Amino acid sequence: MKFIYMFMFLIGVGINSFSYNVDDYIFFNKALVENKKGDYKKSLFFYEIYQNNFSYSYPLTSNYAKYYIAKNYMDMKKYDEALLFFSRAVYVPESYVKQEFKKTNYFQYRRDYLVAEIYLKKNSKEEAYEYLTRLVTNYYDPELEPYEKKALTILQKSNIKYRYIYEIKYQDNLSVLKKLDKSTQLELVNYFYEKKEYEKVVFILEKMSSYDEKPLELKVRYLESLLKLDENKKVLELTKAMPENEGKLVFLRALAYEQSKDYSRAIFNYEKVQDIELENRANFRIGRIYYKIEEYIKARTFLDKTTRKNEYIDSLLLDIYIKLENKKKFIFYYEEFKNKYPENPKMGLYYMVYTKLINGARDPWKMANYNVFFASNYVVRNYIESLEEFNIKNSYKEGVLKEALTQIGELKNPELLDLAVQSSNFDLDSETTQDKVTIMNSFIVSGFYKESFKKMQYYKKDFYRYKNLLHYVYPKYYREEVQKARQKYLLPQSLIYTIMYIESGFDNENNKFERVGLMGIPKHLIKEDDERYYNPEKNIEIGTSLLKKIYDKNNGMVLKTLIEYIYGPKVIKSLNFELDGDLKLETIVDERFQKDVEEIVYTYAFYSAIYN
Repeated sequence: MKFIYMFMFLIGVGINSFSYNVDDYIFFNKALVENKKGDYKKSLFFYEIYQNNFSYSYPLTSNYAKYYIAKNYMDMKKYDEALLFFSRAVYVPESYVKQEFKKTNYFQYRRDYLVAEIYLKKNSKEEAYEYLTRLVTNYYDPELEPYEKKALTILQKSNIKYRYIYEIKYQDNLSVLKKLDKSTQLELVNYFYEKKEYEKVVFILEKMSSYDEKPLELKVRYLESLLKLDENKKVLELTKAMPENEGKLVFLRALAYEQSKDYSRAIFNYEKVQDIELENRANFRIGRIYYKIEEYIKARTFLDKTTRKNEYIDSLLLDIYIKLENKKKFIFYYEEFKNKYPENPKMGLYYMVYTKLINGARDPWKMANYNVFFASNYVVRNYIESLEEFNIKNSYKEGVLKEALTQIGELKNPELLDLAVQSSNFDLDSETTQDKVTIMNSFIVSGFYKESFKKMQYYKKDFYRYKNLLHYVYPKYYREEVQKARQKYLLPQSLIYTIMYIESGFDNENNKFERVGLMGIPKHLIKEDDERYYNPEKNIEIGTSLLKKIYDKNNGMVLKTLIEYIYGPKVIKSLNFELDGDLKLETIVDERFQKDVEEIVYTYAFYSAIYN
C-alpha cells in the first residue's frame, strides 16, 4: 500500500511540475540579439550551439533559422557559407500557405535580395541580376516595395529599362512609357490595376494601341478600369458595335448601363450574356436590379437560375424572402446561412427576423425596412445579447502553455511567437476555440497587435458565436493613444477604432494603397518621407484631426464621415444618402463595394455595442 501511495504522489508531482521547454527559442534569440549588436562571432557561437543541441527545434526544422544563420555568415563576410545556408532557407510562412492567390512571400523577398548582394560582392553580376529581377514583379505588394526599389536602383546601372520602370512606378513619370517594350508595359498595367490606380491603367493602355486594335483580354481590362472611374458613357460608346458572342464585353456593357441607372437596358444586356463563366454573375446582377426596383418575385426567379451559389447570392435570397414575407423559405435558408457565414455583417438582422418568426412576434419583417446605419446599431446590440458565453478554461495545462508562450513573446519577436504556435511542440490545436483564445492572448499580451489581428481573420467564424470573444474580433489596441486623441478632438472612440480596423488592421507599419500607418493617412498629405508618421501616437493624433474635420463637415453624420475618410469626397457624391446621412445599400451598384460599406457600418456598430 505504501508503494501505491508513493507512486500516486510521484504522478501528482509529475503532472504539477510539467512545463514546456522554450530554451531553444531563447537560445536562438540570443544569436539574433548578438547579430543586431554587431558581434557576429558571438552570434555564430550561439547559432552553432543551437544547431547542435536543439536539432528538433521548429525554427530550425522549418528552415526559418537557416535564413538568419546565413545572414550572420554574410555579415562576417563568409559568403560561400552564407550562400549555402540561404539555399537551404526555404521557409514558407503559414500566412502564405493560406493565401488564395499565391505570390512570393515576404521571407523570400528578403532572402533573394541578400543573395543578390552577396553575388555582387563576389563580382558575379549575372547571378546577382538573376535574383534582383525576381524582385521586379507585375503585381502590387506593399511588403515587396522596399526591395523592388533597391533592386531597380541596382539593375538600372546595367539596363536603362529598369530606370524607366522605377520612374513610372515610384516617381509617377509616365512620360518615359514609350521607351519600354510592350510586354513591360503590360506588366505595368497589371501592377497598377492591382494597386487600384485605374487612371494609370487607362493611360498606358491608350498609349499602347487604339481600342479596336487591342486583343480581347486588354479590351476587358481597359473597360473594367473605365468602369472603376465611372466612365460609363465611354464604355457604352466603345461597346456599341461589338460582336454579340463576346460575353465579357456584353457583361461590361450591361454593367455600364446599370451604373448609369438605366436598368431596363442593363437587364437586356445581362440576359444576352452567353459566357459560361459570366452567366451566374449576370443572373445575380439582374436579381439585384429587380430587388432594387422592388420586383422581388422576378429577383428570386433570376437568382434561382444561378448554378453556383455564394455568400452574395445567399444573402440576397434571404433579403428577398424577407421582402416577400415568406416564413418557410426564410427559415430554411437562414439555417443554412448561419452555419456557412456566421461572420456575415447582416447575420444579426437575419437572426432578429428568425427569432421573431419562431416566437410568433408581431410584424417580424419590419426591421429589414430600415436603412443600414440605423438598422445595424439596433440589430448588433440584439444579436450580441442573443449569444452565449464561451467557457474559457483555466486549467493547469492552460497556465503552463500560457507561461511558455509568454516567455517567447517576451523576446519581442512576433515571428518567433508565430513559429511557436505553428509548431507541434506545444500541443496546440488551432481547430479548438480554447486554443485559439490561448494563441490570441499570447500575441496580445506581447503587444503584437498587427499579428493578432491577422490571426483573428482565420478565427472570426468561430469567435462570432460567443459574446465574450467578440472583443478579440473588434479589439481596442493602442488604448492610451486613442483616449488621448478622442478627448482632444471630442470624437466617439468607435469612430477612431473603425478607421484603424478598416484602414490598417492595426498595422502601424501600414503603407498600402498610398496610405500610411494605423489610420491610413494619405501620402499626399505627408510633405516628406517622415518616419514619424508610422509612430502610433503621432499617426493616431494626425488621423483623428483629419477625421474631426470630415466629421464636422458632415454635421456629425457618422456613416458619411467614415466613407469620406476611407474613400474620399468623390465617392460620397456618387452615393444616394438620405437626409439623415443614412444609406440604402441596394442603391450601391458594385457588390464588392456594397459589402465593404456593410463591413464599415457593422464594424462601427460592433465597436459601439461592445464598448459603450
